Amino acid sequence: MSNINKGEIGQALRINLGEDISAATCVIICEPEIGTAKEFAATVPASPVVVNGETLNANEYAEYTTTSAEDLDYAGRWRMKLKATFSSSDIRQTNYSKFRVLD
Repeated sequence: MSNINKGEIGQALRINLGEDISAATCVIICEPEIGTAKEFAATVPASPVVVNGETLNANEYAEYTTTSAEDLDYAGRWRMKLKATFSSSDIRQTNYSKFRVLD
């Protein structure tokens, strides 16, 4: 993920799980270096997308598009992961990936 700006609206946060997650309820968890983690309800698009030369296959990635300046309100290092809940006994999570928010 490329750097994004503090308070930027319309920025897509995407995480690829690499398997069909269309039946799951997905949440993207973002944690700033300083502050409280934020959870965003994510969608699972039914069409592929190319990001930085990598193709994310339909139904295998989740995305959340920032809608408020408060979504990414800290300038600095962040990390995010995906939590995909298929049932109460089948919850899958990705490892964290890091990104930077610029002031």
